[in-house]
Parts: sequence; structure tokens; C-alpha cells
Amino acid sequence: MTIKPLLVLLTVLVLCASVLLPVGSATADDVATQTAKPKPQASEDRASEDKATKDKASENKATDDSSAKAKSAKKLQWTDLTGQWEKCQFGGDGEIEIGKKKISLDYGDPITGVRWAGDVVRDNYEIEMEGRRVDGFDFFCALTFPVGEKGRASLVMGGWGGGTMGISSIDDRDASDNDTTMYRDFKNNQWYKARVRVEESRIAVWIDDTLQFEQPRDDHKFDIRYEMDPCLPLGLANFQCKSEMRNLRVRKLKADELGQPLKSKKPAAEEDDAKSGGEAK
Repeated sequence: MTIKPLLVLLTVLVLCASVLLPVGSATADDVATQTAKPKPQASEDRASEDKATKDKASENKATDDSSAKAKSAKKLQWTDLTGQWEKCQFGGDGEIEIGKKKISLDYGDPITGVRWAGDVVRDNYEIEMEGRRVDGFDFFCALTFPVGEKGRASLVMGGWGGGTMGISSIDDRDASDNDTTMYRDFKNNQWYKARVRVEESRIAVWIDDTLQFEQPRDDHKFDIRYEMDPCLPLGLANFQCKSEMRNLRVRKLKADELGQPLKSKKPAAEEDDAKSGGEAK
């Protein structure tokens, strides 16, 4: 009588255990699965969003860089001065060679030169060139250029014995005797880059990207020495020496460039230092 009820109770307990344990185990697995699965999905979503953001930033930067380069190229639109140079007739000219990349002027008695026979910009422009004295001691380049509709001037490099630079003429005063007069050791067989900027308010000159002077135009008269007349309106000449010129080009200035502060171009090393915060290399 006592054993039978115990057997019945044990049987009932076994049946309950067989039903409850799988359910409990499955429920734990489901909970674990539901808890763990969203984590990788959220991580993947964040990674995708980060990548999309970076791609968009790179795309915007590339667009900005392209726009900046396009604007810069448009702003500095140079025209090469080639194909329309002709010999001057000074009456004692030396030998002249006009090539595609270089113009050579030999010893004259005393002057040798060439003039530009094409269209000429007369105001609000820049003209740039490179020149060198190959042999001799006097000015290897006198660059004659227009100053407005009626004015004209010559940038003389290496005159009056080889070391004088300036503009001839300002108020009837030569490059050796006016506010632009400078002295420089122009070495033979060394190229020098000259850039002349003519604005309605001033004339500025750079040598090797270093600003040399700014000459106001208001209340001043600009003319050339009579000997340079054969170079008009735009020309190159030397004086009792052998010289070469190359890379001649001109560009019209934009309205927003006029009257702006002028400066020398920084050497590449200084630009790199500025970008890196001036850190020593």
C-alpha cells in the first residue's frame, strides 16, 4: 500500500521533467540568439555609414580641388609670344637667331634687337620672360613695353657697365637715375626670370619671383630713349654683348586682380614649412 503511491509519484515527476527541460533549454537558446544577433548587424551598419561618410568627404574634396585648379588655371591664362618676332633695324645690328624656343642676339654696334609684330596688350597686363648674358658686360636685355595707350617704357637689366637695373624713362630720367634704379650682379650664362606688371595705377617688376619695386603711374610720364624706337611697341634688345631670351608670354589681368597687394613668391622650402607649421626638417 505504501510502495505503489510512491511509484506513481515518481512516474509523474519523470514525465514532468521530460516535458519541462527541453522547453527551458530552447527558451534559453532563443533568448541568447535574440540577444546576440543584433550586435553584429548594428556594427555592420555603423561601418557602412562610416564608409559612406568617408567616401562622400573624399568626393567633395576631389571636387573642391578640381574647382580650385580650374579657377586658378582660368585666372592665370598666359599666351606664349612665339612666331611673330621680327628683326629690328638699329643700323649696326649683330646676328639674330629667332627660334621656336629661344631668341639669340649677338654683339651689335652698339644695339641688337627684335620687335613683336603681333597683337599687343597695352594696359592691365603682365609680361614674363627669361634672359641671360652669354658674353660681354653691358645690358643683356632691355624689354620695351606699352604703358597705356600713349606711354611706353623699357626695363633695363645689366646696363651702365653691367650692374644697373630699372625703368627707362620716368619723367625723362633714365633707369640709372630714377626711383626704380637698382644695382645687381648679373652673372654671365645665368638665366634670370623677369616679370613686368602694368596696371592703370602702377608698374611692378619681379626678378626671379622676388618683387623689386612698384612704380606709381599717376602724375608721371613714361617714355623710352630714342635709341629704342625700333623696338616699339613691344621688343627686346641688348647693348654690346651676346644674350639669349626664352619663355616669353603675356596675360591680361582680371578686374579683381587690379590694385591688390603684391608680394614675392615664397621659395618652395618656405611654403612646405608653412604648411607643416614651421617644423624643422
